[in-house]
Amino acid sequence: MNTIPPLVTQKGLNITNSYAFLFKSRILQGITALGLLVFIASMWHRFIYIDDAFFGEQAYWLAKDGVVKTVTLIDFLGCDHQLFSYHKLNIFVGAGLIRLFGWSVNPLRMTTLIFLMGFLLVYFRYFRENKLKFGFGHFVMAIFIILFNPLIVLYAFTYRPEIWVMFFGFSSYFFLDKSARNSYRLNYIVLAGIMAGLAFLSHLNGLIFPVAGFVVLALAKQWKGLLAFSLSAGVICILYFFDLWQDNHFATWMYQLRNWPDNNATNYLSNNFVDLILNIIRKLADEHQRFFWSDRVWVISTFFLLAFLANVKYLFREHFVLAVYTLILIFTLNVAGGQIAERFLIYFFPFMALIIALDVEAIKGKTALFRKSVYIVLVLAQIAFVTKMFVGIFQRNADHIEINKNILARIPEKNALILVPYTLVFNGLDEYKLASFKAFEYYQKSLKHNLTQQELFLRAIALNIKYIVVPLKGAEDMETGLPCLEGHDVGVNAYYKEFWRDKRCVLLERIE
Repeated sequence: MNTIPPLVTQKGLNITNSYAFLFKSRILQGITALGLLVFIASMWHRFIYIDDAFFGEQAYWLAKDGVVKTVTLIDFLGCDHQLFSYHKLNIFVGAGLIRLFGWSVNPLRMTTLIFLMGFLLVYFRYFRENKLKFGFGHFVMAIFIILFNPLIVLYAFTYRPEIWVMFFGFSSYFFLDKSARNSYRLNYIVLAGIMAGLAFLSHLNGLIFPVAGFVVLALAKQWKGLLAFSLSAGVICILYFFDLWQDNHFATWMYQLRNWPDNNATNYLSNNFVDLILNIIRKLADEHQRFFWSDRVWVISTFFLLAFLANVKYLFREHFVLAVYTLILIFTLNVAGGQIAERFLIYFFPFMALIIALDVEAIKGKTALFRKSVYIVLVLAQIAFVTKMFVGIFQRNADHIEINKNILARIPEKNALILVPYTLVFNGLDEYKLASFKAFEYYQKSLKHNLTQQELFLRAIALNIKYIVVPLKGAEDMETGLPCLEGHDVGVNAYYKEFWRDKRCVLLERIE
């Protein structure tokens, strides 16, 4: 009689017991709840993320002057006069909040948190209406995967549109799924189209949801539904272009889009068809970078790839729409979306979490020692990575509004142009004329070499900048993006002189 070696039996038993314990719903709920408590604590005096400032400024000028612009991006693509490439819904909602609550970062960031809570309600409703496919264990695992995640910890309280897009995108999928379960009722399909359109209106990358909905309905041969979806999504999507019909506006939008340093338009601004195909191939070859960009996404990406590959046949047989929809989202984001960046994985989180939850629950009654071992390691790694994110946030948290106020109060002339780290726009835009180092960072990229301090000062003089706020080493919340200043003191020069410093920054004044 063949027997299994005792060592292997004991090892397998240990893995099985460890897996059963770690993936109990109570344990996952406890970890998630603890993470949420720490997250709430991390919101107090949360450091100002650079995107809070970048998008916040756009909303500020829309609220104040009725025009979207980034005045602090001085002498850059005309953005300091009018910006055409911006996230329409995100910025208009922000402008409304600024008119209601004044110029402050927290009301802007709270909107993202509200959209996250809205998503959780829709997600819960989806599980509730799909009890035959998903149980309570699936729901707990999916919520753990989404919420106990470094990207969510960072972006759930940041004024960026990714979580908005996640909410609208999954809501579109929810209504498509609901329509399929009700003989493809058109009212649900219209709602799905509206939500897909709002995803696009929140961020151009949200285009992936109208595309995915279109393909799924086409595969189902629901031609009336396809027409209803296309019309409802199209009507919302076309609102993005409301301010581009005037003379030269569309050309300026294309100019700003094409010349933006972050290379947001690699594929759809190709010079010709051959160039387009080559760009698509190059970008598809780099797509793995999005999934393994940093430790913020290593765990969810590995979880997803293992779960998907181990269950390909099952997913296409039992969860065909989910599998196809997810793959279309991934492919379309690469081909038609902006640059490859890990933050855009947030769009996929609800779908990745569903596929992960299906496998995690399925192997509880199987041997599957390899996957169980890997999943145990992944959960432990996620605990470490989320902890790392929280530690980083708490280290940077402080009363930055008061700190910024005290720094700017040292400037003797409010009407003089001041070069500052971007985060000082809160709440300095109301009282001071500010230019941001971001404009110099972009200028540096256009030159294709890093600025020296002398080049920096010469350009500052050319732009009539009188004062400069230079952060010192250790002031991580006051980034400049300029290597000539990071970790370096200001050298002796004939252009600017120091007139005040503390442990965070040095203030310079132009030598007349």
